[in-house]
Amino acid sequence: MEKGKNTVSVAMAVYNGEQYICEQIESILPQLRSYDELVISYDRSTDCTLKIIKEYAQQDLRIKIYQNAQQGVVKNFQNAVSKCIGDIIFFSDQDDIWLEGKIERVRKAFDDEKVTAVIHDTKTIDNRKNVVCKSTFDARWGNTSVIRNLIRLSYIGCAMAFRKEMIPIILPFPTKERSHDWWTGTMCGIFGKIAIINEVYILHRFHEENVTPKKRPGLKYQLSIRWIIITNAIKRCIHYRKILKIVNSGTPLVRLSSKIFFPGDND
Repeated sequence: MEKGKNTVSVAMAVYNGEQYICEQIESILPQLRSYDELVISYDRSTDCTLKIIKEYAQQDLRIKIYQNAQQGVVKNFQNAVSKCIGDIIFFSDQDDIWLEGKIERVRKAFDDEKVTAVIHDTKTIDNRKNVVCKSTFDARWGNTSVIRNLIRLSYIGCAMAFRKEMIPIILPFPTKERSHDWWTGTMCGIFGKIAIINEVYILHRFHEENVTPKKRPGLKYQLSIRWIIITNAIKRCIHYRKILKIVNSGTPLVRLSSKIFFPGDND
């Protein structure tokens, strides 16, 4: 089959995910076309996660598994993203449920060449699928502004996709424990436009084992993560200042991808 517009890579980070990962994978695969891919980065686990994902990969060639050399959720996602070859990259947790139409709806938003990332609303559930929060956007003042997201985060990774042209700009992730999505949204907002979809397209699962904070982090963490994002954003903007200047002049980043080799731009 001939490849269509905006091929898709789903970047999933997994670790001790045996309880929910089957449901998540099975909610993603029907939405992928034959030439799309599900890239799984695996942190060494103590349960049957590896066995499960290998069984899926044996049955479906769109699934690709890579061992994560540096443990931790941020490095795990970084490893997954670095292996993606699709035009549009979706972050994926291992324990959510993607609702029908998510990928197609998000892909359509990228028809606007100036869009570098897309975010959509989510519904939060517990481990028994009871609804905890009907709208993450309502709870977090969902918006696309880089400045407003420094006040209250609504760049949620499990509900985010971005263009492959952003990979050299966002990698490596400067954050350590989490907030790679915050960083990604910030940089996509600086180098282009973030589109927002107000419909819910995933059930975002909160449970005791996942890394999503159950309550707002303490003041020390909140200040430190903002410092990391702001200072590193300044450094990347300086490093890619030529590209940023072109983008700010009105040329979409996607049009530069065939002309500029990002990692080699050291001027």
